[in-house]
Amino acid sequence: MKLTVNGETHEHTGNGTIDALLEELGANKAHTALMVNGNVIASEDWKNTALNENDEVEMLVFVGGG
Repeated sequence: MKLTVNGETHEHTGNGTIDALLEELGANKAHTALMVNGNVIASEDWKNTALNENDEVEMLVFVGGG
């Protein structure tokens, strides 16, 4: 399925959930926030939220530093 992730085209090959996309991208889920088509999706909903062809996903990964 073709998605746009952080402004770039991505061909998602997983089962079509947000959780599967994050696994595919190797994201640290504990430090990630995301929106799909402008809507914030709570982390507890990632396993049950289906993605659709041409969805736009914005993903923020928080890192610590000093």
